Amino acid sequence: MSPMRTLLTEPIAAWRRAERPWRIAYMVGVTLMLVGLAHGIAWLFVGGAWEGPVSFRKPFSFGVSFGLATITLAWCADRLRFSRRAGWALLLAIVLANTTEVVWVSLQRARGGASHFNFATPLDEAVYVLMGAGAIAVSALATIALTAIAFRRRAEDPALTLAIRVGLVLLLIAMIGGGAMISIGNSRAEMGQTDNLVQWGAAGNMKVSHALGLHGIQVLSVLALWLSATSMAAATRTRVIAIAAAGYTGLLAAGTLQWLDGRALTQIGWLDGIVWIASIVSLTAVAVTALRAARPPSPVPH
Repeated sequence: MSPMRTLLTEPIAAWRRAERPWRIAYMVGVTLMLVGLAHGIAWLFVGGAWEGPVSFRKPFSFGVSFGLATITLAWCADRLRFSRRAGWALLLAIVLANTTEVVWVSLQRARGGASHFNFATPLDEAVYVLMGAGAIAVSALATIALTAIAFRRRAEDPALTLAIRVGLVLLLIAMIGGGAMISIGNSRAEMGQTDNLVQWGAAGNMKVSHALGLHGIQVLSVLALWLSATSMAAATRTRVIAIAAAGYTGLLAAGTLQWLDGRALTQIGWLDGIVWIASIVSLTAVAVTALRAARPPSPVPH
């Protein structure tokens, strides 16, 4: 089977082999993504703000991101051969937390109120604390548990095992970054500030690095699946995933260095510049290797 066909058929294969906890998580994840896409379509037809504290971007990005995360984490638990009991415990927590996040942000958009850093009324504050911070805490604890178990279990493919483990660690790092942004934003909102609540220093912005960390697990897992459908040896596939993981982690590190120094992504210093270049070079090499591996072997001349 070709690498592209492997990627396209994996969702069907995952659904067929899934037990009830996994199927529930898959269905909820797809539903959350549809909620996010619906807000994007609504913005196209109805109009309104795309950016800002009350915007269509937030329910769109939260729906798509949290829906995709729900599906991905369930799929990882499946490929790591979690027991049905462990699946119920972890996936139920992830499903409830991620659904709460998307519902909260969507409801605040419908009410015309900001979802984050909103202390305007007792109701807004209660919703923010209970549905926002509470759901994040549950999601973080479930992800920590999933990561801990992932380092004790293995998928059938060693390259995929490495991809899942690194991806989960990157996800946890992204959650820490998200927690830092929330802490900064809360303190500034309580002091009456309304603009640039999560900006650090003169122009530091963690959003890009945060997004990179959140979606690293999808990037690395897709790459591992792609390589698994090639003739590349298992040990070589694992080395390629290791290089890809190092390069992707470098991107996250470079963006974080700029954020901590209060610089925008366009304000590149010598240290983060070296990391950016090394990461891009390594990821480009991985991409070329993966594409070459997917080519059918040349016929041997007689």
